[in-house]
Amino acid sequence: MPLSEGKLMVKTYLENKSKVLPSDLTLPNTETFDSDAFVELLNLPDCVKIRLYYGMNEKLEICAIILGVDSNGNEITIKDAGISSSSNNEDEFVIEISTKCPPTCDEGNNETNKKLL
Repeated sequence: MPLSEGKLMVKTYLENKSKVLPSDLTLPNTETFDSDAFVELLNLPDCVKIRLYYGMNEKLEICAIILGVDSNGNEITIKDAGISSSSNNEDEFVIEISTKCPPTCDEGNNETNKKLL
């Protein structure tokens, strides 16, 4: 999609997100992920797409949860790849750990942030 269309969608989201959920729930403006997890996921055999789910953590913050999709439409996870899990020792992982804005917004990187704002 053209950047201009993306900018319009982000603007519409930011202007309307508070109307979507009650005030005790938080929708992030952005989530920033480490690229290592994406590289690991995309290097899995037959990983041809990325799927996003939306979940909610214990602070009632909306979180993107990311996994791969193979050419048959099946979901695939990162298996025993050294990606750390914050809560258990499973051998399958999805990408979830991100820096959410708010509360952690990188004001020092405004030139990059302005691409979609």
